[in-house]
Amino acid sequence: MNTKLPRLNRNQLLVAAAVLITVLIVAILLALSLGRRQQIPVAAHACPSPGCATVSLSRTLPPFTVFYGASCTGVHGSWFFNAVEGGGNDQLRPSYALHFSLSGDSTLAKPSGQVTIAPTDASDAKVTISEGTVTIEGTRKPNTHVSATGSLTVQLSGTSGAPVLTFTETGLAQAETALGLVSPFNVGGQPLTVPISTVKTISGC
Repeated sequence: MNTKLPRLNRNQLLVAAAVLITVLIVAILLALSLGRRQQIPVAAHACPSPGCATVSLSRTLPPFTVFYGASCTGVHGSWFFNAVEGGGNDQLRPSYALHFSLSGDSTLAKPSGQVTIAPTDASDAKVTISEGTVTIEGTRKPNTHVSATGSLTVQLSGTSGAPVLTFTETGLAQAETALGLVSPFNVGGQPLTVPISTVKTISGC
């Protein structure tokens, strides 16, 4: 019995083997390239005197919430501030990405930014923040529709050695309760106060 493959099939096997080898070589080169990129450290920004300003805080409101923000030019500068809430899939879990400016001698700011909230089986909510004006629109089953407008301000206070940011939200508590939405800026009916730290270097500036 002749067990040799036909010439056409043998050529096909040779071509397939060549393609496979080429794919493997490309994959190895890509892996090596990515490995080299990952080994390159991110350059740290050298902060101007007296340093960059950062805030970092975890708190159970409830729910468990993580706060993080920074200003690359110090306490008086352009800030970003993030607040991310945890919880189960049956809870509205907002994620805030805000920005505001405390330039010059300013101690009061009106933030703007984006708020992302995944809906649940029971409710959905949309929150917009622009120049300190906060708007909430949402529904809660079976037939509750909620609409409200309030405000959010950020105030710089404390001492030069222990500055703090205070976030004050007004006019939204009733709407948030109706939707089952927990604001990270309402801590048991009180404003959110976050201590500021000063660092000499920071990444991402």
